Amino acid sequence: MKHERRPTLREVARRAGVGVMTVSRVINNHASVQPSTRKKVEAAILHLGYQQNEAARLLKGQRAKIIGLIVPDLSDLFFASCAQTVQHIARSHGYMTLIASSDRDANLERAEAELMASRMISGLLIATSENGENEWLRKLQGPGLSIVGFDRPLLGTDASSVLAENRIGAEQAIQHLMDHGHKRIACVGYDEAVHPVSERIAGYTHHMYAAGLQPQVASGLADLDAIRHWLAGVLASANPPTAIFSLNNRTSTFLLQALAEQLVRVPEEIALVGFDDFDLASLMQPPLTTVAQSPVDLARQSINLLLELIRTQKNPDAGSSALKIFLPSRLIVRSSCGAHKTG
Repeated sequence: MKHERRPTLREVARRAGVGVMTVSRVINNHASVQPSTRKKVEAAILHLGYQQNEAARLLKGQRAKIIGLIVPDLSDLFFASCAQTVQHIARSHGYMTLIASSDRDANLERAEAELMASRMISGLLIATSENGENEWLRKLQGPGLSIVGFDRPLLGTDASSVLAENRIGAEQAIQHLMDHGHKRIACVGYDEAVHPVSERIAGYTHHMYAAGLQPQVASGLADLDAIRHWLAGVLASANPPTAIFSLNNRTSTFLLQALAEQLVRVPEEIALVGFDDFDLASLMQPPLTTVAQSPVDLARQSINLLLELIRTQKNPDAGSSALKIFLPSRLIVRSSCGAHKTG
């Protein structure tokens, strides 16, 4: 059986009309290559079907053209969308993506990150489930491994991160409910120790106190049964909330289901605003008012930042420093937060 011969680096250089070193610089994403030259080389690579021999790269002590991605939960639509965006952009730059879910377990997350690092990956994107300092992660950063935190900062490290404006988004939601006349506004969800959720709770609490209102936070409600139990209790109380602020999209869907089961009309009897927009939010009954943050923008900014850090590590003269980038959130008003009838 005859095996088809793999094209060589020299053949790519010959077709592109450049030197072998220039082809190598393009493959390794070196900053010194002119855009026009890069296009010619990439066209030659595509035409010839050239593929790098990763085994040879590793034997030379070079890092594999692989990006590691660790998220808390791939069944969460937000993180699934992030993963798809990261994979698409990484592929367009010649990188493969290794994707793992930590199942919100900090110990499993650490094991996954250490395993990926042992495979000589070029960079790691991580939405950490660790609530404290990430000392172990700082040890993985060097030498040569670029790390970026997304959706959550990597405490205890000097790693860059891309975050959403969670606190401001929560304050916008609460102000919107107040503008509708609501004063008894409950805050419901889970994962309160995780950075994005803790920031949303902080925004809610601060805005309630600033308005002279009493916060009502119900955290640790991670499933439908817990939501049902909480809702039954508050509906039986003397002064039930007239509005609910949900801390994430999963809690929002549980709340709508539990409210429907209790025959509570939304928004006539209880208004609802949720953090995180999702595809079906506009199709739910009633259509759900949400604070939207874009998982696509978050993932795009994160992977582009990581690729830039990888490039600067290969070109020390370019320099680099830790960054903290905040992306805006916006309130999408639908029908679930209608005016409250006082009296």
